[in-house]
Amino acid sequence: MPPASASSPLPGAPDATPAPASFERLPLWKNAWRLFVAWLLGMGVYLVYIAPLVLPAETDELDVAVGPALALLLLDLVLGHVILGVAAYRRRAPVAIALITGALSGFSAFGAPAAFLAAASLATQRRPLPTIWIGVVHVLAGIAHEETIAPWTVPPQLRTSLTGQGWLLDSLVYVAFIVLIYGVAVLIGWNAGSRRELLDSWRRQAETAGSEQAARVAQAQLAERARIAREMHDVLAHRLSLVAVHAGVLAHRPDLSQQERTEAAEVVRAGAHQALEELREVLGVLRDDAREPEQARPVEAPQPGLSGIPALVAEVTSSGQEVRLRADEDLWPRSVSLPASTGRHAYRVVQEALTNARRHAPGRTVTVRIDGRVGDGLTIEVSNPTPPTAEGTLPSGGRGLTGMAERVELAGGRFSAGVEISDFVVRAWLPWSGSGKRTG
Repeated sequence: MPPASASSPLPGAPDATPAPASFERLPLWKNAWRLFVAWLLGMGVYLVYIAPLVLPAETDELDVAVGPALALLLLDLVLGHVILGVAAYRRRAPVAIALITGALSGFSAFGAPAAFLAAASLATQRRPLPTIWIGVVHVLAGIAHEETIAPWTVPPQLRTSLTGQGWLLDSLVYVAFIVLIYGVAVLIGWNAGSRRELLDSWRRQAETAGSEQAARVAQAQLAERARIAREMHDVLAHRLSLVAVHAGVLAHRPDLSQQERTEAAEVVRAGAHQALEELREVLGVLRDDAREPEQARPVEAPQPGLSGIPALVAEVTSSGQEVRLRADEDLWPRSVSLPASTGRHAYRVVQEALTNARRHAPGRTVTVRIDGRVGDGLTIEVSNPTPPTAEGTLPSGGRGLTGMAERVELAGGRFSAGVEISDFVVRAWLPWSGSGKRTG
């Protein structure tokens, strides 16, 4: 049975195993059928004792006082039901209940099965010392019943020597019989306790596995949200910063001609349209279309890579900020062997660095240097002079450099950014083999 309430072992027999602080209540029907079985067994023992005294054919031949014998057997019956009632609460105080029922069984043969039930319940806790001491109590109670109650209730004709070798050997056989019955009850209880501990262990493992799975799901969701946020920032920040620059020109340059206003408005319109298109592409990449039929999935535009950096530089230059691209002529043919994910990371790093330069150093020349080859990795450096003041710069969310660093580190590369002399320099190194952790 599961652990019961805290209880103290017998004096002089301390138990090294601490008793649990609470007990698990047994369902009513499970407790009822156990008590009913104990009642049936007790009634069987009781009938063996009382049968010779109530059968008319044998009563006249017995040399025993029937009246006192029946009175003692009636007391046996009443006390046995008391033991049965006490055993019903064996889980509340297993040691105390086993001790009480074991001692009372010395005066009631009817209550002996209920006392063994309480002992089996104690054995489920797998506490050796209390189990042994309760066994000693059962043996002493059995001997006491045999020597004090049985002579009054069992006629001498039926109390013949079991072995024919005298009282001592008969007593040893009787004690061995009690120990055998008690041992069977303890083994049953011990096995039930082991099984329940195993089931509890499996249940706890299942609960732990469920909690870990929930934590992994939550972590995956958080990582996916971060990936979506990073992609949205990388894609939209560049386009919207261009829109903001030209919209600012329209708002603060009243001296522009009608043609210049029209051109600036067209840049704003085209930038907003491209931002929407790129947003749609990002959502298409991030969306899980695994459940859709292959033919039903929309054709997604290829994601930008290293070869798209010259067009990106030209676009930023056309918006009014000079950008110088420094790269080996052989880099672009070599980039054919560059993994697509590495090229995508490189493009996003340059894009975000140019966006930051346009925000914090508008009108200043930006230099982009790219170099790399198989075995050496891909090196990116974006530098621009630091402005003397931050006035007039576009607002910044403060996440650009953090996002770039996270992207590069997840790809297995290295990232640094800071002021060197009078320039703000962003450096990134990416493995050419693309062996880093995979992102978006």
